[in-house]
Amino acid sequence: MLSGELSSRERLIRQVKGQEIDRIPSLGGWINGAANIAEIGGISLQEYLRNPEAGVIRANRALGVDGVVVPVIPDNVEEIRHGGAALDSEHPDAVPEDLVVLADSLPSNDAGILKNFDFQADEKKFRDYFDHMFSVWKGIEPIPNFWDIGGHFPLYHEFGYEAFLMACGLYPEAVNKIWYTRSLVSRERAKILVKLYKEYDLVPLMFCGEDLCNQTGPMVSPEFLREYYFPTVKMINEPLVNSGIRLIHHCDGDVRPLVQDFLHCGFSGLQGFQYECNVNPFELKKLRSNMGEELLFFAGLSVTYTLPFGTREDVRNEVEYLVDYTDGGRSMFMFTSNVTGVEVPTANIQAAYRYLGDFNPKKPHKPEWREWPWKATHP
Repeated sequence: MLSGELSSRERLIRQVKGQEIDRIPSLGGWINGAANIAEIGGISLQEYLRNPEAGVIRANRALGVDGVVVPVIPDNVEEIRHGGAALDSEHPDAVPEDLVVLADSLPSNDAGILKNFDFQADEKKFRDYFDHMFSVWKGIEPIPNFWDIGGHFPLYHEFGYEAFLMACGLYPEAVNKIWYTRSLVSRERAKILVKLYKEYDLVPLMFCGEDLCNQTGPMVSPEFLREYYFPTVKMINEPLVNSGIRLIHHCDGDVRPLVQDFLHCGFSGLQGFQYECNVNPFELKKLRSNMGEELLFFAGLSVTYTLPFGTREDVRNEVEYLVDYTDGGRSMFMFTSNVTGVEVPTANIQAAYRYLGDFNPKKPHKPEWREWPWKATHP
C-alpha cells in the first residue's frame, strides 16, 4: 500500500511498471503561443518574453505536470506554430531523381557509413541536454523525445511531398538506402542513450516515431513500409528495447493499418490519436507489445476539436474518455494529441489538468466501450 504522496519521478516509474499510483501522471511541454503560456503561468507577456524558457517552466508547474517532452518554447508573440510544418512550396524545383543523387553519394557499406560518426560529440550533446533539463526543470522529469530515434521516414522535409512520394514508387531502393544509412547512425546514438539512461537514472520512457499517415491512412502502402522502412526502425530500436526502455510512437492520422507494425518494431506505447479518423483506442488497449507488455498510452486530448472548440464540460468528458479507454487510467499518461494551437483557450488546458488531478485511480472503475464524446455530442 502507498503511504503519502509520490514524487513525479516515482509516479511515472510506477505507472510504467503497472504498480499502484496515487494519481494518474500527466505530461506537458506542447503548448503553442507566447501569450497562452504566459497566461497559464500567471505572468505578463513582457515578463515571459524576457525569459521564455522560464515562462514555459512556470506554466508547466502551474499545470502540475509530472514530466515534459522536449518543450515548445515560443519566443515570438506573432508565432502561430512552432516548427514542424512541411510545405511543397518550399521545394519548387525538387524532383524524384534528387533522392537517387543523394543515395548514390552515400557509402555502400556499414563501415563507410559509420566512418565519420563521432561517438564522443554525440554523447556530449546528449549530456548537455540532460544536464540542462535536470538543472533548470527541477521536479519535472524529462521524457526524452528524439525524433530520429523513431525512424527517418519524413524525407518530405528535405524534398517536399511530391518528389519524395514519387521516389518511393519509382526508386524504392534509393529511398531505402537513405533510410538505412541514417538509421545505422541513429542506432549508434541509441546505444549512447542506453548508457546515459542508466547513468542519469532516467524514467525508462522515450517518445518518438515519425508521421507516416494522414487522415485517410498511410502515405505509402503498408507493404512498401514493411519491405523498405520498418526494418530500419527496428534496427534503431533494438538497443533501447533490450535495455528495458519503453518506446512510445506518435500517432497522427489514421494509423490503424500500421499499429501492429509499430509494435513489431519494438514500440510498446502509443501517443496522440485523431479520434475523428475513426481510431478506436478501446481496441488498441487490447493489444500487447512484442514482449507481451500492456501498452502505455500518452493519452491525447484532441487539439483539433475538443481543446480549441469545446466547453470545459467537453474537456472534462474527454478526460473521462481517456480514463475509460485505459481501463481506469492503467498505463495512462495524460498528454495532448499534438501541440496545442494558439486558438486553444487556456481555460480548457487548465481544466483538463485540474480535472485529472482530482481523479482517484484507486476508486473502483468499470469502463465500458463508448464513442468519442465529441462525436457523440457534436454530430
